Amino acid sequence: MTGATVGRAGSLGLRFWYDTFEGVRELFAEGHGAEGGADDPLPSKTYRGLPRHVLPAPPRRVGDARWSFAGFRDRHPGPPRRAWDGSTLSALLHHTYGLGRMELGPQAAWPYHRLVASARCFYPVELYVWLGGATGGVPAGCYHYDPLHHALTALRPGGIPDELREAVAGRSRDTSALLLLSAYFRKTAFRYRDYAYRLCAQESGMVIGNALMVAGALGLDARVHHRFLDEPVNRALGLDSTEETAFAVLEIGARDGVPAAPAPGLPPLVTDHVRTNREDPALWTRLTTLDAGSRLTGDARFEPVDPAPFHRPAGGPAEPFADDDRPPGSVELGDALRRRDSGGRMFLPARTALPRQQLADLLRYVLEPVPSDHGDAPLRPLLDCHVLTLNTDGQAAGLYRLDPSPALVPVPGRDGRPTVAMLCDRTPSVNTARANAVVFLTVDRYEGDRGFGDRGYRILHHEGGIAAQRLSVLAAAAGLSARITNGYDDRVVRELLGGGDAHVPVFAIVLGRRQPTSQYEPPLDW
Repeated sequence: MTGATVGRAGSLGLRFWYDTFEGVRELFAEGHGAEGGADDPLPSKTYRGLPRHVLPAPPRRVGDARWSFAGFRDRHPGPPRRAWDGSTLSALLHHTYGLGRMELGPQAAWPYHRLVASARCFYPVELYVWLGGATGGVPAGCYHYDPLHHALTALRPGGIPDELREAVAGRSRDTSALLLLSAYFRKTAFRYRDYAYRLCAQESGMVIGNALMVAGALGLDARVHHRFLDEPVNRALGLDSTEETAFAVLEIGARDGVPAAPAPGLPPLVTDHVRTNREDPALWTRLTTLDAGSRLTGDARFEPVDPAPFHRPAGGPAEPFADDDRPPGSVELGDALRRRDSGGRMFLPARTALPRQQLADLLRYVLEPVPSDHGDAPLRPLLDCHVLTLNTDGQAAGLYRLDPSPALVPVPGRDGRPTVAMLCDRTPSVNTARANAVVFLTVDRYEGDRGFGDRGYRILHHEGGIAAQRLSVLAAAAGLSARITNGYDDRVVRELLGGGDAHVPVFAIVLGRRQPTSQYEPPLDW
């Protein structure tokens, strides 16, 4: 692998970067599993014999999609406060990862559609919440969220244990709740084998990004933890850390909190849940080996991250965006999430040009700082964003780099036609040539390896997922579909973007207006 010595030579993480990008064809040649049979993994984890709390119907309106962005809050007071009660908890869980619509009819191979995109609708991320105090009739304790029934399954009673707080944040902090995201590998690995780790990392990043937007719209403070001590968190949730393991944790701070309940310890938790699919996990051992190598032990007080090495230097004259003159409340997050889609199974975008102002409105917040354990202050996502405009009104076709100011910086001398042709060839279900634009999110894998070790693969995909979900939701608010595709030749994309061997395109997102199709996907109204 050329340039691998820039990171840690021979590290598990760098080898996996190679396997899932430069070596992906060889990886896929090792075989795939079959899907569509009675033995497929369930679309949502289902426990046996445990108490359940059915949540109240979530409100359809949660707030403006832009409240989580500092650039928006700097210009507008808010967001409005909401009481930390059952309605707020219901809204947070449903709009973060709930069921948004169902596809009906004889051709509905993937009938369940949540509010975050997922490869083939497998949804390998599981969502848990630990309530520090009683909330809207739900006692303090640890719960698994069942999105199909909008209910909580009780796993442990009591407030958030100090051991868990310290494993997550390095100290005990006063938070109303913890949102804990896991990756249930089998749900995707039964089909994609070792490549499933990339898909789980991408999707968990998008769920993180969605949770941040929902929390912001509800007037809640949220902070992401990528780095935490794995063993106590997995033990808290009763996860075996092989089939399913914790991937990220978010602290949720309510402005009007509830009294904290007494916190128990963390003895082993033994539960029983419905298990389907009998594929041998020996078919995806590289995945579990990388995950085991990514575990963190010791003290959860981690060094802050220097973001500068993760970004390529900016250059060239910028084309600044006009101000966002849409008033607060005009970009309703609940509506945008229900409209969000990937263009249908066969995405043939309409030929309608995208006005420059709409392009600016869906790009301007993509690189907004994220509150996380990377530092005390929120940091810009550890990635770079390029935009290949194809059919826009008032914006010349070509390649641009997104500057966080926000502005587009032209990248001269780049011909995007080979990239578009490659995307049409590698992903024939998407006619990229008809798209309004294609967005590429790139990360420095060597810097990620230096800073985070083997966990860098997961963390940098999380960074990309946060930005990708922001883009997807804001595109939906503008009436566009955002199709995330991994079906691209990363060598061709790198030649277009430059940056050499270190910078890897972790997301390619095709933007366009969806045309009517035969798919029947009614939204689920509460």
